[in-house]
Amino acid sequence: WRGFRELGFGALWERDTATGESYPELAAEMPIVLNDEHTKFRIVLKEGIYWSDGVEFTADDCIYTLDTMFSCIGKATRLSPLDTYLVEGSWKKIDDYTFEVETAKPAYDFAITMGISTWGSRFVPFPKHVFETYADPCTDPNTYPVTLGPYVVKEFDPNGFWQLWELREDWERSAWADLDKDGYMPKYVLYKDYGPEEIRSLSLVQGAYDVDTFLPPDTIKAIKDLNPGVTTFSDELPYHNMDDACAWGLLMNMQKSPYDSKAVRWALALSTDLETIVANVVSGEMIVSALPLVDKPAMDPLFDPLIPWLEDFALDDGYKPFNPDFGAGLAEALEALGAEDIPADTTAFGVGWSNYDLDEAASLLESEGFTKNADGNWLLPSGEEWVVELVIPGDWSKVLQRLGFAIADSWRTAGIQVNVRQVDNAEHVAVQETNALRQVQLMWANCIFAADDWYTDWRRIKAEYLRPGDSQESNSGNNMYQWDNQTVFDLVDASPALERGSDELYENGRLIAQEFVKDMAWINISSIPTSIVTNEEYWTNFPKADNYYAVPYSWWSSAKMMVANVEPTGK
Repeated sequence: WRGFRELGFGALWERDTATGESYPELAAEMPIVLNDEHTKFRIVLKEGIYWSDGVEFTADDCIYTLDTMFSCIGKATRLSPLDTYLVEGSWKKIDDYTFEVETAKPAYDFAITMGISTWGSRFVPFPKHVFETYADPCTDPNTYPVTLGPYVVKEFDPNGFWQLWELREDWERSAWADLDKDGYMPKYVLYKDYGPEEIRSLSLVQGAYDVDTFLPPDTIKAIKDLNPGVTTFSDELPYHNMDDACAWGLLMNMQKSPYDSKAVRWALALSTDLETIVANVVSGEMIVSALPLVDKPAMDPLFDPLIPWLEDFALDDGYKPFNPDFGAGLAEALEALGAEDIPADTTAFGVGWSNYDLDEAASLLESEGFTKNADGNWLLPSGEEWVVELVIPGDWSKVLQRLGFAIADSWRTAGIQVNVRQVDNAEHVAVQETNALRQVQLMWANCIFAADDWYTDWRRIKAEYLRPGDSQESNSGNNMYQWDNQTVFDLVDASPALERGSDELYENGRLIAQEFVKDMAWINISSIPTSIVTNEEYWTNFPKADNYYAVPYSWWSSAKMMVANVEPTGK
């Protein structure tokens, strides 16, 4: 998270994060398919790209990288999962700028697996001439790495709080050779953790840094009032960019009672007063979605055809849960709270969400044998009081933390008792991956960047990854929903042989999305309100809603587009 994939690495194929289109970066062209099965590929590299120490980048580096990655499996950490994607030993050099490789299965996703999918690549070339000098290339530190990107590490804090990058003198020979359009590149780029929210806020007001991420909406408003040079992605609600690949929602352990009941999961959804939560907790800064998909342009081929289905969808008892007027209701609530910049088209808040309907939620719970005690609290069929353990982030994600407390309050209003447990980042991941640790968890999931990428994320929904409800074994993020649905398993298994962008692949994705809704396998809440704020006193031309040349995320590889396009103000 300190700039390597943005400034130091190079990818065979990059991706325009505003459109979802891949394009060559280190490669000279898109991958050449060599057989009808779509398992053999030729990669032709650009000539004249150099490592930062002056050695030319060639096919030898790519062959060495694959050899080394496979030799380090089980020894090095953080290796990308190419061992099941590629046929080991299948790669071969054709000439200095060409190599070939074979995949284990049809790979219509080759350009986004061996290149950039969203924030980074599974294949990061190593400099052969450097790594082969190490006693052990799997574990030896590579502290000041030679780079293919236009920047090199100049200095860094060994505790990880900051890292300073310096522009290479020969940056025109880097992986970015074709990226810069105005002939100007910043000489230095600094990644720095400015500390807790109050220090970050003061520092941003004072112009100590230029780009911040995930400050809460009320804090951003206060900063803008103090310094009008601080701007958000859009001038009207929702002010921030919502095109992250992932969605916020509630993950339930469907291998553990009572969350193994579809009726219980739907009762939780219908007991969530999301309109009030969005208005009061995040000041309208959300695009909600009743589908397990982010509502953004790159998802349209999956998302849009599902809206009529969603409007007609009914639960087993005939009840229709979808509320297409959610945005209009939210706009009214925001107006009553004195909000400004409310859009006239309230679908800006999303096409709709589930109803807030405590009567239907009660009917569903009663159908499963739940009852209420004298205090109005729900009891399990066993007669014990139902207490949901809701795991939420701690201070490291303040907006999500606040959202979690608000959801708990909403459920308590419905008579569902909740024990909210705040955890640090590491434990949050452990809870996500371990059945024994999880009942319900507020987190991000369904990380799909574009409609033709759905298989990249949902391919993990397989029966082989199911574990008992009290299992201590990590599922490593595979089938995190712990969802047992044979229809979905069959659709996932049938999809690798389908061409990316084909109607057949899109339809399989839509059918899986429908199964998510039918089973309420995941309570999808919203796009992630990525609150990118910029202080434009010293730099301008950042991506904005009216100048959307890249998704404005400083932790995606598309940050290179920002660095190449920002312009100094002269101050």
